[in-house]
Amino acid sequence: MAASMPLTQEGNLMKAVGNFIPNTGARSMANDHDNANKGAAFPPFPTQSLILQGKINVQNNDEKLVLVKDQTRDGKSIIEVYQKVGVLFVNDKKQTENAPDYSGPYLNDMRMAAWKRMKDGKPYMTFAVDQKRTDPSEPRPMSQRVNTDLQNDDVPF
Repeated sequence: MAASMPLTQEGNLMKAVGNFIPNTGARSMANDHDNANKGAAFPPFPTQSLILQGKINVQNNDEKLVLVKDQTRDGKSIIEVYQKVGVLFVNDKKQTENAPDYSGPYLNDMRMAAWKRMKDGKPYMTFAVDQKRTDPSEPRPMSQRVNTDLQNDDVPF
């Protein structure tokens, strides 16, 4: 199998648009944590590799996508299709340690913030999603405030 590559190129976010199979092997975290508008990303599994990227025109709208080769639990080869849903830009104006490392537009009317993390020597990222501000006098969205609830969380998503 080809060497594993990251699921995303730096700055691009993808979401699954193919079949979704919920994780039934692990206890649901929803009972212990409020995960609304939050998430995390981890390095790909050894079975996953980015194989192609491109675009598809759906009802006269071009959409970017990537194809990821993977396999089912019983070893059957599959290709997962992911669609671009946003872009993350490096926060080069970071003024505090708790400020997001990246932020950018998410879907059509939201913003996403991301924080780089390490656990047991392995990198991952946490995310927060908020509505875009239309009035600059409004309070800053949650994603631009201090993110202490996920900073020291020992339980990955």
